[in-house]
Amino acid sequence: MTYVIIRHNSSGMGDLTVASDGTRNQATPFDPMMGQLEVIEPGLAMFHGFANVAFAYGRGEMLAVDTSSRAMGAMAVKAIREITDEPFAFLIYTHGHGDHAFGTDAFLEDAASRGFRRPKIWAHEDVSGRFHRYAMTRGWQAQINQLQFGARAPVDGIFDEKSLRYADLAYRDYQMLELMGEAVELHHARGETDDATWVWMPTRRTAMIGDLIVSSLPNTGNPNKVQRFTLGWAEALEAIARKRPRYVLPGHGPAYRGEEACQELLIETAHALRFIHDEVVRRLNAGQWPVEIVEANIELPADLAAKPFLAPIYGCVPFVVRDVIRCYAGWWSGEPSAMFPAPRRERAADILALCGRDAVLTRARMLRDEGNLQRALALAETALNADACDREAMELNADILEKLAARERSFIARNFFAGAARSLRDRLK
Repeated sequence: MTYVIIRHNSSGMGDLTVASDGTRNQATPFDPMMGQLEVIEPGLAMFHGFANVAFAYGRGEMLAVDTSSRAMGAMAVKAIREITDEPFAFLIYTHGHGDHAFGTDAFLEDAASRGFRRPKIWAHEDVSGRFHRYAMTRGWQAQINQLQFGARAPVDGIFDEKSLRYADLAYRDYQMLELMGEAVELHHARGETDDATWVWMPTRRTAMIGDLIVSSLPNTGNPNKVQRFTLGWAEALEAIARKRPRYVLPGHGPAYRGEEACQELLIETAHALRFIHDEVVRRLNAGQWPVEIVEANIELPADLAAKPFLAPIYGCVPFVVRDVIRCYAGWWSGEPSAMFPAPRRERAADILALCGRDAVLTRARMLRDEGNLQRALALAETALNADACDREAMELNADILEKLAARERSFIARNFFAGAARSLRDRLK
């Protein structure tokens, strides 16, 4: 099948991925077609943003599934306006994350400037609760997103209540809409979020599914985010697969074409999630403590690990393992000392009193040079915990963190390592 690519300037990647000098964060694992509109077939298109926007049009009105980020929402509108002048009837949020639901103003402004009726915004009923939580914890949200996405530019104000565009209409489990007589189904799911929606257009056999597919191993167990839902994610993908879509338009990455390719994507991703989920549950039922399960280094079977759409470039197996543990087993690792832990500085001081600071740093350097970076970091961090002003320990920690970032495949982990190293380098200055 042929399709058209319309190219647009993509000098920015969204609110959370633009550096202070305006350059793009090149570490993103996502789409090389960033900033382009792809026409999948007549009447169906997808804008490739940091988060994608899917469009269905051609009968007199149009719907948009997600609105991308504030910076990229306007780009998405500009792109679709090069091929259709139809008014937006509906804007549908697949969930309430900022890169999917914060670009709405550009769509509303487009309608107003053209004299069109304001489009109705649909979302799952829990999106409003997410927005309220974002506003309540806006300082924390700004901090963790700046770290996760490797942004240097301030992100203050992004999560303020006044800047959030709530849905006009909400549903609970299932909702049927009509776009000029064509059926549009909204289905609730719990995956990356508890407020997820996947959109099914039966006439076109097209599934627009937001972050239920991210062109990577799914991102459950995100280190600084609320509970995610590994098993629910697998169940949602299996439900979509039962529809046997011809197209799957995901929240990140490329469009997927053809029933066979879509089935493989959906079923094998669900299989990977179920494998990790079931292995963690098996170990819990066998009496293993969370710390033992984490240290077991669970891996996907080789056939699943080889799938390009399951590469650990955003989510990764250790994160998914922790998501399942958190879902069923609470926060305690199982180590008695971790129930009411001694302060880090006191524990570190005890270790240095026994071993000596210089011996700890020497051992950390040796491990670093051997490539045992996690063990090296644990020792170097101990020295820094004992004395937060120890410049030699700061330098060593920063060096190890930079080496960890350089070899890390997970976009999230890489940015956290790099951000910690950058913070130490800034302190050294």
